[in-house]
Amino acid sequence: MTEKKRLINLTESDKGDQKKKLTKQEQFILDLEKKAKLEKNKDKKRIKTRSTAKQKEKMKKEGKAFRIISKISPQKRKGRYNIFIDEDFAFGVDEEVLLKFHLTKGLHVSKELQEEIESEESYYKVYQRTLNYLTYSLRSEKQIRDYLKKHDADQYSDRMVEHFKDLRLLDDLNYAESYVRTMANVNQKGPRNVEMDLKQKGISDEKIAISLEEYPYEQQFENAQALAEKRWRRAKNDSRVEGIQKVKQYLVNKGYSFEIADDVIDQLDTEIEEDVEYQALVKQGERAIRRYSRKHEGYELTQRLKRYLYSKSFPSELINQFIDERNLE
Repeated sequence: MTEKKRLINLTESDKGDQKKKLTKQEQFILDLEKKAKLEKNKDKKRIKTRSTAKQKEKMKKEGKAFRIISKISPQKRKGRYNIFIDEDFAFGVDEEVLLKFHLTKGLHVSKELQEEIESEESYYKVYQRTLNYLTYSLRSEKQIRDYLKKHDADQYSDRMVEHFKDLRLLDDLNYAESYVRTMANVNQKGPRNVEMDLKQKGISDEKIAISLEEYPYEQQFENAQALAEKRWRRAKNDSRVEGIQKVKQYLVNKGYSFEIADDVIDQLDTEIEEDVEYQALVKQGERAIRRYSRKHEGYELTQRLKRYLYSKSFPSELINQFIDERNLE
């Protein structure tokens, strides 16, 4: 081997040794850094342990237990969670309560905080039941308050009513307008009865007045007319006058004004052929004879029968015809 080649090989060998030395130095520095980091973490843990110990000692002196959430697990029912403190089950909460109190694993929960959480949980249990009651059908504010009182939860009334209002689930005017439309379109109730219903449900006079605008005169007349025609068909055993009186009273009882009732009757076909009315008189007259003849006869029976038939508004000529035919005197 020539001298030149030997020198080259020695030079390359020196370079390799230098590279190895540099790698060891770098490794040593890394080892130092790791060791320093480990020591730093140990210091943090020691500080944290001392801090926790001091906190526990302080709470112990104050008569308080150091209680940590060790686990949070979902229940089978959606939106419900079990809270474990120090590995033991402590209480269940609604998802809203979980979020409101920022309940997480590792959180310290004092007795006072737990009482506050459980109080809020009680509210949300009642809230969920009341929400189901509300979403089943529109409700008035009074109905919600009555519902809570019935279930011994009226202490939540003010808060829950405001909560539902904020969510636009509770609106007395909207409820009243919807109720008026339903009664007008489905039940054919007159406006006076609808107004009474709304007052019982706690709706204010102002909101009732606004809601009744959903029930115009034309619809009132149409509904009353349909009811009057049905009621008139049932008056076949009454005199014409009595039949009209019964129809009018029926409309008033259904909540229609006397004005509407009179307007409807003016348009109602109340003409009755004389023989048809006489047959109605005969039916009622025979019934009256059976009743009065048990204690009366002759003139007294005739007078009682006349008074009865007159009270039913039959024409006097038809009454006399009936009595003559029966030859009661």
